[in-house]
Amino acid sequence: MSHFPAAPSATTDAVASNHADARLCSLCSNAVPTHETRTAELRPLCTGCADQLEKDLAAEKNLGSRFPVALAAGIAGALVAAGVWAAIVVFTEYEVGYVAVLVGYLAGMGVKLGAGKARGKSLQITAAALGLFGLVVAKYFIFAHFFAASLAEDGISAGPFDPTILAIFPVALPGMLSPFDLLWVLLALSTAWKVPAASKVALQR
Repeated sequence: MSHFPAAPSATTDAVASNHADARLCSLCSNAVPTHETRTAELRPLCTGCADQLEKDLAAEKNLGSRFPVALAAGIAGALVAAGVWAAIVVFTEYEVGYVAVLVGYLAGMGVKLGAGKARGKSLQITAAALGLFGLVVAKYFIFAHFFAASLAEDGISAGPFDPTILAIFPVALPGMLSPFDLLWVLLALSTAWKVPAASKVALQR
């Protein structure tokens, strides 16, 4: 007696259809029916991940009252990096230009951490400005150290914040800069600018 396979039921057809239509969420890898999926950068997202991404993108635009914290953290980062750069120059008597990038990075990272989840142009401008501030501070302490050392040879004692040093530094600064310094400044500011940048991901419905 011949046996023929039973015809698929409506339920079986529905399950097969769902599996055929299902895609994997690009974040959590859960299977999601196509009609329930939103996308980010043309990659499918399940409803839960899409909702979370939407919240995260909204949080990036909400700086709120965290700007003072971001500013303070950015200043701290810039000063720490400036101190590291100045210390390297003082102890080695050699100016390692690429350390300037560290100044920009720590200034930007301080701003980013202080801002919480917020990101965007205002924070990028702040980070770049603080990166430049850190570079000037580093140059000042390098100048102050060697200028004070030259005064000491003549028997004159001067601390890092001696009024004479403070007055001479703005005049001496342009002469301390070389074309390579300008390159490192641009790299440092570029690094600071990028760290607190907003996400480039867009959520498509």
